[in-house]
Amino acid sequence: MIKVQTVNEELYEAYTAYVVRHPEARFGHDLEWAMALRDAYGIAIEHLVALENEKVVGICPLFFRKPIFGGAHYVTSPFPSYIGPLYDSMPVLVAILDVIKSKAAEAQFAEVLSPVSLPVSDAASLPFVDKLDFTYRLRLDTDTEKIFNTLSRDYKRILRKTEALKDMELIVDTDGKFIDQFYKLYVSIYAGKHGFIPHTRKLFQKLFARYPTGTARIYLARLNNKFIGAMFTLWTHNEVYYAWSAVNSNTTHHPTHWLLWKIIQDAAGEGYQWFNMGESARHHHGLNHFKEGWGTEVLEPCRYFIPGKVPMPTVRLFDRVSWAKSIISRLPAVAITNFLSPAIRFFL
Repeated sequence: MIKVQTVNEELYEAYTAYVVRHPEARFGHDLEWAMALRDAYGIAIEHLVALENEKVVGICPLFFRKPIFGGAHYVTSPFPSYIGPLYDSMPVLVAILDVIKSKAAEAQFAEVLSPVSLPVSDAASLPFVDKLDFTYRLRLDTDTEKIFNTLSRDYKRILRKTEALKDMELIVDTDGKFIDQFYKLYVSIYAGKHGFIPHTRKLFQKLFARYPTGTARIYLARLNNKFIGAMFTLWTHNEVYYAWSAVNSNTTHHPTHWLLWKIIQDAAGEGYQWFNMGESARHHHGLNHFKEGWGTEVLEPCRYFIPGKVPMPTVRLFDRVSWAKSIISRLPAVAITNFLSPAIRFFL
């Protein structure tokens, strides 16, 4: 008989052991990731563990959120990264979904996200599904020369001009000593240029604190003692995840390309199987074209909506407030850092 329960301290070790050995596990399944989100934003962790004869046969990350708008609800991943259940068999998946449905009935709704379509044919189990952003992944199970040959012609041309590295220094931070430099650049690019609310600095600090050394890494590019690019990455299981980027435009030195190529080389050299370049909106043709140029494969993740007190899915909050981008981009950095970023917790 399959029993599904909420993870507790007694099950932490068994939960983690299952995630470690599962071939499809990603950073979002880790308890360290969940605890960093809880520490930074106060999100309640209600991860599920499926047991059969006391053996773990499946898990599912699950967060309980109480935003100001939208009502209390459950979600397997609080941000647009498609993390969902891991399971050994269809009965295990069904048992996990049944528990999520029962929880959703007492809340507004639940969302189950997945990097690929879940093998559920019964429309009653998951009645609503959206195909949202694309995910781009690069295979690393070959040598870097072969990987280089899969790149677009323009990227090869840029990376062959190694004289750019005579002036530009590439730094790899594995213990968080460059968080402040990363964060300053991140706020200026993410909020000042694009008009998005950046995460609070505390999230990045907690990721370094919760994960073992080397799991969270910041890749930085410095030119004439000034940082012109930085990328926050997570190295878990068989995948390197390119989570957050902050790069100034520099057509002479191309810091974006050099930082990405450095990450790819390091990941391949350390035996990782995948470099995940993250999500990109379907309609964002420029970003999609950029990521395709790295020889990536495309996944079409899904968001499954499970009705609760709210019977039908609505447009996600961050898809409804595009008008706010122009306001955010005009705010001073100190206001964004001290007031706007910490306020994310009230909208999750």
